Amino acid sequence: MNRPPINEQRYARAQRGRQVLGGNEIDPPQHPLDLAPTEGLINRTQMLYLIVLAVLVAVAVALFFTTGASVASPVLFVLALALFLGWIIF
Repeated sequence: MNRPPINEQRYARAQRGRQVLGGNEIDPPQHPLDLAPTEGLINRTQMLYLIVLAVLVAVAVALFFTTGASVASPVLFVLALALFLGWIIF
């Protein structure tokens, strides 16, 4: 069959899409939250941890400057716990 190059690419892509992988060909992730392989210095779990820490810092700073230290103290306590647990886990 003579097909133009574009149709050959489509055909190959469709063939790959129809391929069924067996259970022994698929490796489970090391951690349930790691859905993709690590491409850099940190994985998805660590990135999520850093995002949560950044949000806690932002909330604590906003509460500190708007209402005072007494309202920001619980958020700072949770931030301290998150930092301590991150040190233990990672």
